Amino acid sequence: MAGIALTQRDLAATRIQLREWFAHRFTGEPVVSELRAANKAAGWSSESLLFTAGIGGEDNEYVIRIPPSGGGIFPAYDLGAQTLTQNLLHEHGIATPSPIFYEEDQKWLGSRFLVMPRIVGHTPSDTSYATRGWLHGAGPDVQRRAHDSFLGTLARLHRVPVGGATWLERRGGVGIGAELAWWRDYVKWGTDNQIPDLMTEAFEWLTRHRPDDTADLSVCWGDARLSNAIFDDTGEIVGALDWEQACVCPAETDFAWWLATRKQMLEVNGLNLDPELPGFDTREEVIRHYEQMIGRPLVDLHWYEIFAMVRMGCCILRTQALLRAIGQSDHFLTRAPFLPVWTTEAIRDRSRGRR
Repeated sequence: MAGIALTQRDLAATRIQLREWFAHRFTGEPVVSELRAANKAAGWSSESLLFTAGIGGEDNEYVIRIPPSGGGIFPAYDLGAQTLTQNLLHEHGIATPSPIFYEEDQKWLGSRFLVMPRIVGHTPSDTSYATRGWLHGAGPDVQRRAHDSFLGTLARLHRVPVGGATWLERRGGVGIGAELAWWRDYVKWGTDNQIPDLMTEAFEWLTRHRPDDTADLSVCWGDARLSNAIFDDTGEIVGALDWEQACVCPAETDFAWWLATRKQMLEVNGLNLDPELPGFDTREEVIRHYEQMIGRPLVDLHWYEIFAMVRMGCCILRTQALLRAIGQSDHFLTRAPFLPVWTTEAIRDRSRGRR
């Protein structure tokens, strides 16, 4: 899904500008097709457009990512950092699009941008992958392969040396304390400091029960879910996308994000399933499975799952503000709760505070 933009991009003009950039960047006289919105099942962040470019008689499909014009989900879009992240991870065997071309000169399109090869495959939907669509209909064997391929990608990611990713440090440093502070500042910005009482309660709960900052740190995706991966017909991951939220935190940050988004999907669909697909591990099985993969116990998962849903809730609040700003107050997302029921119950049950 393309990013929410407060102003509409002129695709015809962008095509001409992009052709000029290709002529400057590569040898030969390029032929650039019409641009079209990327058909993606998740994420309202950067504008993502698909196109074909022919140079020297060879046609290739590309994706261009451009910061949303007039505002977006995030306060800043550091495409240079995203380029560094994707290149680093590709070197460590993670299927980020490569090669990636980062253009920082704003004279071409009026902003910085990225151009990457398009990866073709299957992208499961956040809200319906367990009830319909490719993964649901693929059968247990393909589901198993997709499940294990996703876990394998996470494990490779979490073994990437953090010392090689200094650009991922937050203003307050690295680790869960710095990440929590970043998101507290984010929700103030995203809501123009009109933070709902429930979200204030959520951050108070997270602060009271915050784990010690002693866990091993990893390069984290920040948005580790099936809808940010592209799978081939057999269930193998061929693309790992959307690194805007990459950070340096304990591996639990990513793993609990996946657990929490799985739980949220079941709640949205009114399902009581564990696992949600025949080829997947149950919750307890996947925890044991991943502990074996990374060679240590996973700790404080309850806290990290709440943190995951609070972060997602912050983005929902920002999305709702953007939709209202462009006159779409009747959009279904403006009526969506920003925290799922199970998260609200957890933060208001002060007797729990499980760690």
